[in-house]
Amino acid sequence: PLNEFQTLSEPAGAAYNDPYVGLQRGFAALGVAEAQRWSRGEGVSIAVVDTGLDAGHPELRGRIAAQRDFVGAAHPLLAGPERHGTQVAGVIAAEANNRLGIVGVAPQARLLAYRACWEQPGEPGARCNSFTLAQALGAAIAAGADVINLSLSGPPDPLLDRLAAAALARGTVIVGAVPAGGAHGGFPGGVAGVLAVRSSDEAPAAGTLAAPGRDILTLAPGGSFDFASGSSLAAAQISGTAALLRALVPGLAPEQLRQWLQGAGALACEAVRHLRAQAQCSSATPAP
Repeated sequence: PLNEFQTLSEPAGAAYNDPYVGLQRGFAALGVAEAQRWSRGEGVSIAVVDTGLDAGHPELRGRIAAQRDFVGAAHPLLAGPERHGTQVAGVIAAEANNRLGIVGVAPQARLLAYRACWEQPGEPGARCNSFTLAQALGAAIAAGADVINLSLSGPPDPLLDRLAAAALARGTVIVGAVPAGGAHGGFPGGVAGVLAVRSSDEAPAAGTLAAPGRDILTLAPGGSFDFASGSSLAAAQISGTAALLRALVPGLAPEQLRQWLQGAGALACEAVRHLRAQAQCSSATPAP
């Protein structure tokens, strides 16, 4: 007999032609694919207050609505685009269905890239200060950003607290990272109204949200991809999720978002289901 046979491989993601989407643990754990059936962040602007980023990365090219450097000559870029801001931007808004790499949580959101932090050779992470962060927050407020992502943490700061309060009073959603160990009494996590986010592999902490933050596949400078870990990536996923919801209901209150994003499981999809009851959500639990 002349039988026919077939191979048993499957596309990385049924709804996407991006080859690495199957490696995106946080994307799967939050139920983002199901949530994106209803929203991809259309019309929502997200201010990424961070290091510089690779605006020429194929996953970000043409996606950056504004880019400003508030660090400048004091700490110039030493070796091209910086890593941390690129990682955060990729988690939030990497382009979908471009046959390349990964998919961002809110791939149709507009990014406002504000460099307020800088990386130094031989040192992990990046540094920021009150002055650079204040300028970037002021720019985000002036631009009318719907969401401000602050994947950083530090001590209480009176000036930054006032700027954050002003943004919140205008209805802006502010998402801040919580450092390892769960202490979030400083800026931005300790500011009332800020969505403070820890990595889901950290111990629960009162007043915080959780999202996957370990081995998150994202962008790297130079058009490449890499894994990264930390609450910076967890915060970026919550910012992207906030954009999905705000695209469905512009002006949705930060406190409402907090209520819908508490707990575990497919948070992005479950939150969307509050607005679109037809949404079908899996019961995935965020991976550490």
